[in-house]
Formats: sequence, C-alpha cells, structure tokens
Amino acid sequence: MIKPTDEQVEEFLIESNAIERVYQNEYPFALDDSKQAWIIGVLNFKEDFSIDLILGIHRRLIKQLNKNIAGKIRDIPVYVGNKNGYRECLQHELIRERLTRLLKVWHDNKESLNKMPDSTKEVFIKQWHVDFEGIHPFQDGNGRTGRIIMNLQRLSVGLPLLIIHEGEEQFEYYKWFK
Repeated sequence: MIKPTDEQVEEFLIESNAIERVYQNEYPFALDDSKQAWIIGVLNFKEDFSIDLILGIHRRLIKQLNKNIAGKIRDIPVYVGNKNGYRECLQHELIRERLTRLLKVWHDNKESLNKMPDSTKEVFIKQWHVDFEGIHPFQDGNGRTGRIIMNLQRLSVGLPLLIIHEGEEQFEYYKWFK
C-alpha cells in the first residue's frame, strides 16, 4: 500500500468534509473524527475490507455529528438530488445484500487489479465508488465514507490519494454520478 504523507491525508480529509459542507469552523471535531476514521480504515482495510469495516469508518466519522445513525445501515428511505430534482435511493431492505455483492466484486478482482495498467485501476475504482454511493447505505455521511474507502482502494493498488477540492474539482466529481 502506498503511504501518503500526513499532510496529504489531512488535505484529503479537509476537502472531503468541505464537499459535504462539514467545515472545521462549524464542526471543530470533524477533522479529528475524519482522521480517526481514516486510521481505522488504514489499519484494517487489507485484512478485513467488509461491511463491518465500512460501518466502523462511518461510526467514527459521524459519531459526533449524529450518534443515532453512526455506524448503522439506514432503515428509512432517503432521497438524493440537485436542482434538477430528487430520486429515492435503494430501498433500505436491500442495502446489506447489495453491499455484500459489491464487496465480492472488489475481493474477486483485487489481485488482478495489481497487474492492470493504472488507467484500468482508476476506472474500476471509480465505478466501484459510484456503485457504493448508489447503494447509499447511510442516512448521512455516505460521501465522506465512500471517499475514504475509494482512497484506501487506490492506495492498496498503488495509486495515489485522490484529493477532490471543493469547487471545480467537486463539480467534475459530481459528473461521475450522472
């Protein structure tokens, strides 16, 4: 696994939070919580990339924002959208099964990914991330959880951190989901 600098990790986490409007001045605990979620991921990703790890990352990220949903798969409908309208996310009864299938896709391909060109790795991980966000397993915190997972995947196959800055890069990132 590639080891990014502490400064790179901090920049990634600050920007990932900012995309979701979780700003340090309003939520002074957010960066520390994000760092702890990152560490949980780094320590466990290689050996235990599972639903439990995803829940653990989410729990640490969201614990101080909303302890009632932290680390829990949602049990209510949620809607995502933009100025063009809203759509209902995957029915909550289907989330665990879809996450299990998505994790299987990763585990079935992770060894061969290391032998692929970087551009192929990028496409695979990007699509995995889009699929994860489509499942939308949590009431809140899906984007930040998903971007941590995406970067753990990237590092595990020799790609650098992807830092998506608020603004133009953020809007390019949103195009992934269209």
